[in-house]
Amino acid sequence: MKPILKWQYDQIIKELLLLQEHQTDPTCPCQSDGEMCVRKHLMTLEAYAQETIPMEDNEEFKDKLQMLAGEAKEYRKQEEAALRDEDVPVSLVEWTRNWRKAFEEHSLEPQEEDVALTNKSDTEQE
Repeated sequence: MKPILKWQYDQIIKELLLLQEHQTDPTCPCQSDGEMCVRKHLMTLEAYAQETIPMEDNEEFKDKLQMLAGEAKEYRKQEEAALRDEDVPVSLVEWTRNWRKAFEEHSLEPQEEDVALTNKSDTEQE
């Protein structure tokens, strides 16, 4: 995996973790002092997923990223409506957990530079 792709997936996973934390921690003042944590993390997830799609060569993960971006956008619109008191907030705990699990193993693929170092080390040992 290219270092930039690894970085992108790390950011997506971090945003999913933060969003999950904001939704499960009752002490988080997510909507005080103008903070809109859930909306912010959904918007960031949407952006990272969209940005990562052209970097990804694996068609399965391109499709997953496209789905994540679309779902994040829909949930963001729903959250914006809730912030305007036009709808109710939705629990995204399972959604964030499921998406995190979908990307975690893929994000652990060795980076290209790590593979090159391993191959060099194997060659030197022969």
